[in-house]
Amino acid sequence: MNWRGLLLLLLALPLVARGQQFVGCRMDDGWAETPMVRQVVALEAVGDGRRVWVEVASLGYHDLYVNGMRVGDRVLQPAVSQIDKRALRVAYDVTPYVRQGRNEVLLWLGQGWGRVYGRPAAVEVLVYSRLETPAGAEVELLCRSDSTWQASPSPYAYTGSWQPLQFGGERYDARVKPQWRPAATYEAEDVVVSPQEFVGNRIVDTLQPQSMERLPDSSLLLDFGRVVTGWLSVAFSPTTKEVVTMEYLDHREAVPPHTEKDIFIPDSGCNYQFQNRFHAHAFRYVRIKGACRLQAKALQIGAVDPTSGATFACSDARLNAIHDMVKYTLSCLTFSGYMVDCPHLERMGYGGDGNSSTNTLQTLWDMRDTYRQWMQAWHDALRPDGDLPYAAPAFRTGGGPYWQGFIVKAPWRSYVNYGDSSLICIYYDDMKRWIEYIERQSVEGIVQPWKDTERHAWFLADWLAPEGVDIGGESVLHATSCFVAECLLDMERMARMTGHDADAALFAARRQRVIAAIHRHFYHPATHTYANGTVLDQCYALLLNVMPDSVTAAQVEAQLLRDIHGRYRDHIAAGLMGVPVFTEWCIRERRSDLMATILRQPDYPGYLCMMKDEFGKLNFEGADAVGPKFTTWESWDCGRPGKEDRSRVHNCYNGVGVWFYQALAGIRPDPAQPGYRHFFVDPQPCEGVDWVRASKPTPYGDIRVELRDGSLKVFVPEGSSATLLPGSERERTVGPGEWTVRME
Repeated sequence: MNWRGLLLLLLALPLVARGQQFVGCRMDDGWAETPMVRQVVALEAVGDGRRVWVEVASLGYHDLYVNGMRVGDRVLQPAVSQIDKRALRVAYDVTPYVRQGRNEVLLWLGQGWGRVYGRPAAVEVLVYSRLETPAGAEVELLCRSDSTWQASPSPYAYTGSWQPLQFGGERYDARVKPQWRPAATYEAEDVVVSPQEFVGNRIVDTLQPQSMERLPDSSLLLDFGRVVTGWLSVAFSPTTKEVVTMEYLDHREAVPPHTEKDIFIPDSGCNYQFQNRFHAHAFRYVRIKGACRLQAKALQIGAVDPTSGATFACSDARLNAIHDMVKYTLSCLTFSGYMVDCPHLERMGYGGDGNSSTNTLQTLWDMRDTYRQWMQAWHDALRPDGDLPYAAPAFRTGGGPYWQGFIVKAPWRSYVNYGDSSLICIYYDDMKRWIEYIERQSVEGIVQPWKDTERHAWFLADWLAPEGVDIGGESVLHATSCFVAECLLDMERMARMTGHDADAALFAARRQRVIAAIHRHFYHPATHTYANGTVLDQCYALLLNVMPDSVTAAQVEAQLLRDIHGRYRDHIAAGLMGVPVFTEWCIRERRSDLMATILRQPDYPGYLCMMKDEFGKLNFEGADAVGPKFTTWESWDCGRPGKEDRSRVHNCYNGVGVWFYQALAGIRPDPAQPGYRHFFVDPQPCEGVDWVRASKPTPYGDIRVELRDGSLKVFVPEGSSATLLPGSERERTVGPGEWTVRME
C-alpha cells in the first residue's frame, strides 16, 4: 500500500501523469453514484518472489477487493484533492490476496466530492507484477482499466447534495442486486494523477452504545457517550419490514439541517445489516426509526489515534479536561489529508481554522503527511494572479486574508515543528505569488477589503468572538494587516533559507512599511488602544512590536490588562483568530496565571461551558480510555438559548492547546534548530498548579518533562539538545539523556 516503494513506475507512466482512462457505470439516467467495477486477472505463477500491485486513482472514494477479500485497513480512500484538477494514486500490494490462475479484482466506488466538482464515480486501475533482481526490477503489466471491464450499480446511493448543511448520508437499498454490464469509459485528460502523500484513514476505535432510550414517537435514541467522526454499523432484527432511518446528532438538541440521515431499505432474504461506506458522520447520538430491535456500534475514523501523540496532565482537573477536550476534538477533525472546520456540516479545509489550530495539532502529533497532502490542494487552488479561495480544496466560503495565508504559515510551521523544509522548497513560488497579490490589494501598506467573487465571500479577521466583543470595523483591517506583517516575516526567513536573498530584503522592507502603517492608521493615543481595542487588536500589536517606543508598549499592555479584568471579567474575549494570538502573547509574556484564570471560568464565555451536560451541570468527569465526553464548539454561544444551530465539534477555538505544552510544561521549539533538534524547557509557574507532567513527540523521539516539588526532570531524546531554564541563573544546555534541575 506504500507508493513510496514505487518511485519508478516502469510502466511508461511518470510519477505524475495526465489521467489515462477511467471506468465507471453509466445508467440510462447518468453515471451511477456508487458502482462496482471488476476484471479477471490471470496469473501463471505466484510465490516466485514477484509482488503483485494494484494502483488505483479514483475520482471519488474506492474500496479494493481481490478474490472477495477487502485489501488493507484504510478507509475512505483516497485523500481529498482538487478533484476537478487532480486524482490521487494509491498503490496496494495485493500479493497475499492472489492465487495462481484466475483472480477477480473488484473496486467499489463512491462519488464523494465528485458530486461538487462535476466528476462521476470512476476509476483508473493498473495491475502489474514486480520482481526485484540483481539486474534491476522486472515489471509486467497484467491489466489496466478499459472498456473490457464490467460494471454494476450497487445498493448504496447518496441522500444529499454534498453541499454545506446538505451532505445527507447514504441509502442502502437491499432490493438492488448486481446488474453487470460493460464498463463505461470516462476520459479525463484534464486531470493530473499523482501519488497520494497521506498515509490514509483507519478505524481507530469501536464504541458500543452507552444507553438506548425509547422516545415518545417510538424511535430509539442511541448515546455513544462521546462524539466520533466515523460510521455506524448496525444489525437489524430479521422482522424489520419498514424503511429504517438513522439520524445523526452531535448533541441531543440538534435539529435539521444540523443533522444527517442514512436510510436502510430491507428486502426479504437480505442480511439486515447496514454500515456506512463512502460517507462519514460526526455524532454522539443516533435516532433510529423503523427498527424494533437492533445491535449497533460506532466505528471511529481518523488520521490519528486519539490516545497517541503528546500527553499532558497537571494537578488541576479543570485544565486537564480542557486539554483533553482540545486534543480529542482535533483527532475528530483531522482525516483524509486535511483538517476540517467540522466533520459533518461543512467539511471544509478552511485556512483560517488551519492557521488557528496548526501549532496545536503539530505539537500533538506527527502530521507531516497531512500537511504535504493539504498543501498540494492549496497549490492546485492558486490562480496565476495569486488569488486563493478561503478553503482547499477550493469551495466558495467566507473568510479573509487570514484564511488564504495558510499557504505561508503551514510551510513555515511545518519547518519549525518537524524540521521539514520540503514544503518551503516546493511551494516557495506559490507563497511569493500570494504575497504579491496581497501587495496589489493594499493601499499605504494596509490591505483593503475586496468584493465578493465566485471564489470567496466576505472579508473577515476574527470570527465568532463572544457577545460584546466588537470584531468589525477597524479591527478587521488592523488584525489582517498584523497577520500580513507576520507572513512577511516568515517569508523573509524562508527566502534566506532558500537562497533568495533579494526577495528576503524586499519582504523585510515591506514588513517595516506595514508595521509603520499599522501604528499610523490604527493607534488611538487617548485610549492606548489599537483599532477597536479588542484583546486580538492589542495582543497582535504587542506581539509584532508595532509600538514605536517602550512607553507606548507599556501603556497598551496596561490597557489590555484593565480590559481583560474589567470589561471582560477575566473571561475569554476572542474568536477563531484571536484565541491563538492571545495564547501566543500569554506564552511569550509568561502570563500563565492570567490564562489559567480565564480557562477556569465556569460560565459564559468559556471552555468549561462546553462541558455541561443536558441538565446544565458542569461535568468534565467520565472520559473513557480514548477520549472525553465533550468536544469544542463552533461558537461560544452554542449553549445559550436559541443558539443551538451550530456545530458541537469544531475547529474555532483549539489554538489554546499549545499553551499547555509551551507554558505549563515549558517545551518550546527553537526555529534556529527546527524539529526540536534543539529546544527550550522553561516551565512557567501558575497558581493552583502543583505539578505538571508532559510528553511531546519529535522526529528524534519523545521529549518528557515532569515538574514537581520545585524539581524539573527532563528527558532529551537521542540527537537532540535542550536549554533548560533559559535566561535564569540555572540556565544550562544539555544533550541526550535524563536531567534534573531545581527550579528555585
